[in-house]
Amino acid sequence: MSLIITDAHVVTGDADDRRHDRADIVIEGDRIGAIGPGAGRAAAAAPGATVVDGRGLIAMPGLIDAHIHSEEGFQQAVYGNAPLEPWLMQAYSPFGFPLLSEREQYLRTMLAAILAIRGGATTVQDDFVHPPGTPEAQHGAIRAYADIGIRAWSAVDMWDKSFRGSLPWVGKVFGAAELAALDALPMTTTKAQIDLFEHHYKNWNGHDGRIRVIIAPCGPQRCTPDLLHEVDRISKERGIPLHSHCLETKLQAIQAREEYGMTFVEYFAELGLLTDRLTLVHAIWVNERDIQMMAEAGTAMVHNPLSNLKTGAGVAPIRKQLKAGIAIGLGTDGVCTADGVDMVECIHAGAIMHTLGSTDYDEWVSAAEVFRMATLGGARTGLMDREVGSLEVGKRADLILLDRDHWGFIPLSDPVKHVAYSVTSEAVRHSIVNGRIVMRDRQLTLIDEVAIKGEIREAAERFLRDHVSAMREGSKPYLDGMRRMHLKAHAARLSLGHLPRFAESGAQVTTVPWAAPIVALAETAPAARPKRPAAKPKRSTRNAKRRR
Repeated sequence: MSLIITDAHVVTGDADDRRHDRADIVIEGDRIGAIGPGAGRAAAAAPGATVVDGRGLIAMPGLIDAHIHSEEGFQQAVYGNAPLEPWLMQAYSPFGFPLLSEREQYLRTMLAAILAIRGGATTVQDDFVHPPGTPEAQHGAIRAYADIGIRAWSAVDMWDKSFRGSLPWVGKVFGAAELAALDALPMTTTKAQIDLFEHHYKNWNGHDGRIRVIIAPCGPQRCTPDLLHEVDRISKERGIPLHSHCLETKLQAIQAREEYGMTFVEYFAELGLLTDRLTLVHAIWVNERDIQMMAEAGTAMVHNPLSNLKTGAGVAPIRKQLKAGIAIGLGTDGVCTADGVDMVECIHAGAIMHTLGSTDYDEWVSAAEVFRMATLGGARTGLMDREVGSLEVGKRADLILLDRDHWGFIPLSDPVKHVAYSVTSEAVRHSIVNGRIVMRDRQLTLIDEVAIKGEIREAAERFLRDHVSAMREGSKPYLDGMRRMHLKAHAARLSLGHLPRFAESGAQVTTVPWAAPIVALAETAPAARPKRPAAKPKRSTRNAKRRR
């Protein structure tokens, strides 16, 4: 059976950025069979062929969301702006963290998947964080992806260090009662987490040609060397990617220096993990040597502009990383740090945020570069750039068709620039994954969207009522300590060769005992305004006219 898109404006997104003002795309099974003017004429006339009239449509590679957390699906817009570590203490509080049913897990990932398809994604790389480590949770998540028809690389996230062991200065910022409660938290073993990965890999990897199960050490500060060596062995033997958070915040950079005596990039290299199978998520607080080491090793990274802006993590040195030759994907990150799963919005953010920090506008990141991150770059982070990420003969048939009549395309110049600057995801009319239409005229085709929406809403509101309040309550004794930990890190000097954050006006760093506040905000004691110089006496207008 063939699927043919006729007479569309085609942006292939390939290495040569080939475009066609008017061309056909022929899909045979799950792969692209032909692209070009008139290429689908014969196939369209064949019995049983499905034809999509592409006049008025713009065909592009399906966008690849290279880093999401679907387990946050029920927490959209629950939290305001906050730094990562205090935010984590609330959103993933170890005190009151819910153990949901498989159906509830299914529904919250289904919410993320619906948003992803509507936002232009045909692939998601889902870093699924589930501290209790029960298999039902990720079963539900993967089943949602299988049902809705999206391509999903489901990462089993794991760590084997305690909460207390994964953060610096814990003994100084928390009291005895808080420390005792942290020490009493249950921990899953390294073996149990590897067994969980093997369970999901056996049950789901390769399902329907769309589902892959990959492995995600949560971050170097949260994993022992034994776990890191084991996941690297699995990655190497099976040819699957390693997906790890790394140097997202200044706190992590300071922790690496103080506890490991090196950067976390150097630490990965020392353990033998810095390879072309590793993708570092965020990589904001990297120095020049880190960037060079990543480039030489072929290590990729994922840029998450929306999340980084909301948590104030900083601005990644993308221009330097691109110049070094690092492959970069684009991700929305958490559903409650990006507050959605909209890749068009993510492209918008990535295309404009890098005007900050540099007055040399020739160095600013272009729309074309961010679009490449959202397509071939994302594919590379999953070691799938030979299969997806561009519209090329022989590749998987993952593409989106955008409405050329959308207001944001008027007047049409360069469709990539329009996606980066002017259209919204409402322009995405149809979505095709693995040769199958999963959204037609913005209606999902493989699920009953209307029927499931009520169930999702009910479950999400129950989660908000019963579980968010419990996690917030459980986190309260720790928030002041997390704040002081964050501010202590930002008071430290760190030479990187770039500025992930601008100097914070209104904050004077002080060196005081741990029990006292670390930063004094100027708002509490505003500085006196400097006196203006005395104004010169005005000359008479009448006299001035006489002199002229």
